[in-house]
Amino acid sequence: MARCSVRPAAASVGCALVLGLSVANAAEPHASRAPTGKSGSSAHPSSGRVADAGSRRRVAGGPTVDDASTGVETTELRALREAERDLFPPAAPAPGNPWPSDLPLFVPGEKPLVLSSGLPPAAPLAPPAPAEGGRDLSWLARLELPDLPVRWDERVIRYIEFFRDDPRGHSTLVTLYRHSGRWREMIRRTLRRKALPEDLVWVSMLESGFDAAAHSVAGAAGLWQFMPESAKLYGLTIDRWVDQRYDSSLSTEAAADFLGDLHRRFGSWELALAAFNMGYGGLSSVVHRYNSNDFWALAHMEGTLPWETTVYVPKILALAVAAHNPSVFGLSDVVVDPQVEFDEVSASPGTPLALVAQAAGCPTKDVESLNPELRASRTPPVTLSDAAYPVKVPPGKGTAASQGLSRWHRDQGSFERYVVRFGETVEQIAAAHHTTAQKLIELNAIAPGEAIRGGTVLLVPKGAGPVADAVPPPSAAGKPNVVVPAALFVFPDRRRVFYRVLVADTLKEIASALHVTQDDLCRWNDVDPGGRLQEGMTLQAFVPNDADLTRVAVLTEADVHVLPIGSDEFFTALERDKGFKRVTVTAQAGDTIGSIGQRFGVPAKTMERINRRSRKDAPAPGEPVVVYVPNGTAAPRSSAVAVAGDPVGNGPLPVAPEPDLLP
Repeated sequence: MARCSVRPAAASVGCALVLGLSVANAAEPHASRAPTGKSGSSAHPSSGRVADAGSRRRVAGGPTVDDASTGVETTELRALREAERDLFPPAAPAPGNPWPSDLPLFVPGEKPLVLSSGLPPAAPLAPPAPAEGGRDLSWLARLELPDLPVRWDERVIRYIEFFRDDPRGHSTLVTLYRHSGRWREMIRRTLRRKALPEDLVWVSMLESGFDAAAHSVAGAAGLWQFMPESAKLYGLTIDRWVDQRYDSSLSTEAAADFLGDLHRRFGSWELALAAFNMGYGGLSSVVHRYNSNDFWALAHMEGTLPWETTVYVPKILALAVAAHNPSVFGLSDVVVDPQVEFDEVSASPGTPLALVAQAAGCPTKDVESLNPELRASRTPPVTLSDAAYPVKVPPGKGTAASQGLSRWHRDQGSFERYVVRFGETVEQIAAAHHTTAQKLIELNAIAPGEAIRGGTVLLVPKGAGPVADAVPPPSAAGKPNVVVPAALFVFPDRRRVFYRVLVADTLKEIASALHVTQDDLCRWNDVDPGGRLQEGMTLQAFVPNDADLTRVAVLTEADVHVLPIGSDEFFTALERDKGFKRVTVTAQAGDTIGSIGQRFGVPAKTMERINRRSRKDAPAPGEPVVVYVPNGTAAPRSSAVAVAGDPVGNGPLPVAPEPDLLP
């Protein structure tokens, strides 16, 4: 699969597009949709316990570790992976010794010269009856060969025998070959148009089993199992609306260009396929390190290519040979799946696929299966130059769907694109566009718990006008309180703004958006850089006067009540919110923290929290003790009570007791 990430490679290679594949990562076909965040249950594989997936996501504040490992492989591709243990047992050959290389390279136009390998046969297989000197491989000379170069390497031969003679291999081959009918001709047309070998079509067989909706645990997706980085590099769009790796036509165009570029770089199809599997940066470094550009030589050397790559290329070649010889491999009577056909209709932005299906007169799942790239089950926002988005419908349904959608479009209001600012909420966007949050949620298929990040494109009702440069300021009576550290920061060339933390925000993202450093954010807000920010926190930041914050949702000092911790304003707000009066009591002889609180009806544990001292501590006579007296409670006559004016500090924490004295 085209599992790719961009990372530095050797100096001579530059920026390497690193790819990797294991057949174990091929995914079982299924409808691809973005996570919905809906509650569900998950069973632990070993204990059998069942957990509420929705609750786990709420506790984790996003996807759980199990969410990140979701994905399975098809039965057929799993069988191919498991067969490797039988085809290539670890007993042969000894480390450091090359595999036998006396089988000559196939030259196009000539019949192969077939020799025995001299290798011990794989025990679980039932090889053909051996001829003198080894097993009889003369039948290979009668095979029709694909348009990819085939070398009769032992691994290629073992896979060919596996597909022909082993019941597991033959069953796997038949199933994969049957599925090839879905996309085979479309892929071949694309390869032919780009002057590439048409037998590259079998790469898709090995990657996805010809299932356009396949995905892997590693994040690869589509017919060609592109990873996001390589997909974007080859022009495929991936966002909350669309994942074009699942668009069979577009992803095939990208894969063909990718394979063509790899062949242009390495000059051989064996190395091109190896690079598609392991990454061209990694392969280039191997070629330079071992000073060889022969895939078969590298595959037999110690410490060169990943094991999965050494069997990946032979596997594709064996599949291509089998497809060219249906009678030999028992494929003549296999009825392949019908080619996927469809009509296309134009739908306006935000059109639900359910509505398209209703207009076409077919089940919604039929339209969704033809459009797996539409992650939100509706058409995405489009650029201003585009009038609509093409949606696939079952063949013969295009006319009815177009007519039905035309009527619906006339009855609906028009929409426009809106790019969400960093830190902006759906509620704020809805208020600025004179609509409701629920309407935006429905229009944009926002899943429960989905975090709408800055830069996300949403559909909003047209004609409401642009959102103001900042969050709409609240009324004077409704200004929110923002608690800040007691330390005073003064910067003549900066202005103070306030940012409200949303789900999944990070210090790095916030600092970047506000044009400040993470260290400064931590210092200005008493924030632990190693901790996770919690939704609803409000951070103060002193940003440069010329900082552009038009794409960030912030509040100014005029929009909030700033409450420095420990100030009169802070305690006044605390008293109002919590329903008590903060007073200081002068301790008398024999008083303890707990007994003082008891006289005012304040629990001992509350006194401990207020004064940061044990309830058993005895303050010195005349020492002030803070008490949060519940409203309506009268002070005892025997107590010396002073209503707090300037806050009385709690003083330093007491010296920790010796361990032996701890309760």
